[in-house]
Amino acid sequence: MSKTKKEQIYDAAARTILKEGLSHLTLQQVAEHANMTKAGLLYHFASKEELIQKMNEHAILCFRQQLETYQETNKHEKAPYVRAYLLATLDDLDHQHKTQLCTSMLATMSFDESLLNPWRDFYAEFKARAAEEINDPALAQLIRLACDGIWFSEMFQLEPLNREEKTLLLRRILHLIEEGSS
Repeated sequence: MSKTKKEQIYDAAARTILKEGLSHLTLQQVAEHANMTKAGLLYHFASKEELIQKMNEHAILCFRQQLETYQETNKHEKAPYVRAYLLATLDDLDHQHKTQLCTSMLATMSFDESLLNPWRDFYAEFKARAAEEINDPALAQLIRLACDGIWFSEMFQLEPLNREEKTLLLRRILHLIEEGSS
């Protein structure tokens, strides 16, 4: 499936951040990486702030789609939403979405922290839904924070886990879910 022009722009913005750093995230640089003119980019995004906002919304949408797929696959398991969250996190890190998600968060943190509100809403949703499935709120938060830790170690390249380590962690957390779910 070919990418939309906006998805190509998100990828170009992510490449700009990864290759040149956040300080070089300009609409001109993104346009060059997207092989388009700045005017063409401005047709899709009126400002750098809007581009970053839409990158976040797109990253969350992609993650939600993965989450829904895993939730459907695991609907007969204990704690299907929490299980899906964990599996989607690990799957996302193994595929290209990692680049967009990590770079959209980095850009947001450096540009305008209020742009993190969609992420705050997403975490609040996780907390509420996990509480419905897992009797122990500390276990639900432990799982979320483990997922965050995996993301942040990838994002900042702080000894990120290899595939085998992720698999071991996944098995251990799934075991905890089996013990602690409603």
